Amino acid sequence: MKRKMSPRSFLVPLLAPVGVLGFLFAVSPLDLSQQLENVTVDWRFKAREPYDPPADSRILLVGIGEYSLKKFGRWEDWTRSHHGKFLELVNLRNPAVVAYDFFFSEASGDPVHDEAFISAFENFFSAAVTGAVADTTKPEAPAFDQPSIGMTQPLDRFTGHYADLLQSPNGMVPIEGIARSSWTGFVNSPPSRIDPIRRKVPLVVGFGGRVYPSLVLQILMQVDGSRNEDVEVVLGESISIERNGALVRRIPIDRGGFIPLNYRGREAFEPIDYVRLMELLDAYEKDLASNAAAVWPDSLPPVEGQILLVGQMAEGLADFGPTPFAPLEPLVHVQAVALNNILQADYLKIIPLWQVLVFWLPLAWGTLFCLRKTTVAWSAILPVLLVALYIAVAYWLFRDRNWQLPLVLPVAGFLVVNGHALVDRIVLEMRAKSRIKNLFGTYVSPEVVESMVNSGEDPKLGGQTAEITAFFSDVQSFSTFSEKLDAERLVALMIDYLTAMTDILVYRGGTLDKYIGDAIVGMFGAPLHFPDHAYRACSATIEMQKRQAELREKWRKEGGWPEIVYQMQTRIGLNTGPAVIGNMGSPRRFNYTMMGDTVNLAARCESGAKSYGVYTMVSGETRAAALLEKDDIAFRYLDKIVVKGRTQPVEMYEVMGFTSELTPEAVACIEIYLTGIDKYLARDWDAAVAAFGKSAKLEPYQPGFLPGVHDNPSLVMIGRCAEMKADPPTEDWDGRYIMKSK
Repeated sequence: MKRKMSPRSFLVPLLAPVGVLGFLFAVSPLDLSQQLENVTVDWRFKAREPYDPPADSRILLVGIGEYSLKKFGRWEDWTRSHHGKFLELVNLRNPAVVAYDFFFSEASGDPVHDEAFISAFENFFSAAVTGAVADTTKPEAPAFDQPSIGMTQPLDRFTGHYADLLQSPNGMVPIEGIARSSWTGFVNSPPSRIDPIRRKVPLVVGFGGRVYPSLVLQILMQVDGSRNEDVEVVLGESISIERNGALVRRIPIDRGGFIPLNYRGREAFEPIDYVRLMELLDAYEKDLASNAAAVWPDSLPPVEGQILLVGQMAEGLADFGPTPFAPLEPLVHVQAVALNNILQADYLKIIPLWQVLVFWLPLAWGTLFCLRKTTVAWSAILPVLLVALYIAVAYWLFRDRNWQLPLVLPVAGFLVVNGHALVDRIVLEMRAKSRIKNLFGTYVSPEVVESMVNSGEDPKLGGQTAEITAFFSDVQSFSTFSEKLDAERLVALMIDYLTAMTDILVYRGGTLDKYIGDAIVGMFGAPLHFPDHAYRACSATIEMQKRQAELREKWRKEGGWPEIVYQMQTRIGLNTGPAVIGNMGSPRRFNYTMMGDTVNLAARCESGAKSYGVYTMVSGETRAAALLEKDDIAFRYLDKIVVKGRTQPVEMYEVMGFTSELTPEAVACIEIYLTGIDKYLARDWDAAVAAFGKSAKLEPYQPGFLPGVHDNPSLVMIGRCAEMKADPPTEDWDGRYIMKSK
């Protein structure tokens, strides 16, 4: 179905990407766009977690956890003597830095505790850093008017706009004695403007009109042995730390002095409990007192030369918040992540959207122009493959190179562009298909029209051999219905009946071949083949028999019908095997149908069901094929017969229903009946009659009790045994029975 290219076919691929590109730039600043992008970033953090390297070995997280609270009591009741004791014990192992991710901004109720803590700071061999916070919630507060925070001087080598910093006129700083005996760093780590996750932290903070280092930057200055004048801040570029005039490290920052957090997995850091570490250090001190050769256990963190980052880790304390890995985690992890990123130069590089869209536009153009003449399927598949490739590359760059490429807008824009082109093509294809259906729909079945449209070929005569399950059904004693009902009422009845039966046939995947009066001819497995066609056909027969019972009840409630309508029964026959299927007829008019021995035998199954008093009879081939798929249908062996017009015997079975729905009587009937069959095949006619006599009482179809029922298999086989006993078969008899009628 080729169609002529129109100017629209060129304008749409040319202009659509440009329009979508403008839209992407317009929506990129919106909170929703940023929020969706953050979701993909968090997914990338989680996806790469198994590949994350361990944190820098110099970082030791010391957590005030449940064990610490159990030992020292509620956090509110802790005294600074505890922290002083911690510093005294840690001093034994000579760490590089001890930093507190909280602050001591108010004097204790008992000055003795403050003095003990300050004394521990003064006697501490290494560097100690305590926290401060700029209170951004009170922009109108009086400015902090001191030239420094204790011995922490502001950073003078500053280039940029002070207003771009996270800044506040005032906040909470350590009390004077602690500020004079330790270094101060600001612990501010505000959540993202879009969501509550900390996605970046400031390395410098504006406080009282001056620029001070954050907790992380102060730790680095102490680790590097750098002074205030050794640090140069250039907003939008970097923070450079020197020592003795030589550059030690350069940290990239944005225009606000922030560094994006390159989160690593939760297993990257292995914290140790605050009080647990104190106990280990205390035990080590006692060992040294009694044994000068005592050695710190290798199983414990070395402490010596490490950066001890102390923070709250017990649930219920205030310093908690969400991270990409969990909805609630200790925020000291945020400081640890930033510190680890800098120590390992593990920086996250955020690629701006415009840089990706520079390549996006040519790709969108190229895809649209290349797919103009391909199939609709390729027009759908290729853009999805390209999107999947982009996502895979973005993830690989994130995992191995720390490049954070934007995902949401480039992917959404690409899909919108190609989706619009695809919808445009589908609309044109549907119009073409509609024309063909209108042209041929009155001549051939809808299924064949659809198959012809999908193939793109004109209909032609001919067929092919395929394995199918042929279906035949017929209403019992239909000629009587014609006698009892006038034409109008007969048509109304048949519409009800044929609609219900055909709906089940089609629902189960069958194809309607034709109606012959009340008879339905169909097939399963063609024109579209599916391996479970036999099982579908058997399931359809069960549902049809149930539906007919519902129809009888419906008609009875309606009233006004002759009694025979309430007794309507349908016989169904199935057979599975190879058949010729295709368009049969003349060049002027033909029908999609089936031919062959398989089809003929299915018709014989339907007509032969009457001889056994059953309503669904299938061949052994159908039963075997159905059982290959599922074993939830109950089949009852009926006979091995030679139908009229054939020479080879065929095993016949009754479809009794789904196994789970059989009554106990039906199950018992099958078991006893099969015992009778065994006796019958063994020529023990009397024993067979006895068994069939018992099963006859349990048969689902009982003459005189159910409408239209005149016989059942047990009664038929009782008569057969009498016939065989009177005229025994030959010695080579294999159980076959030659049918005398169709």
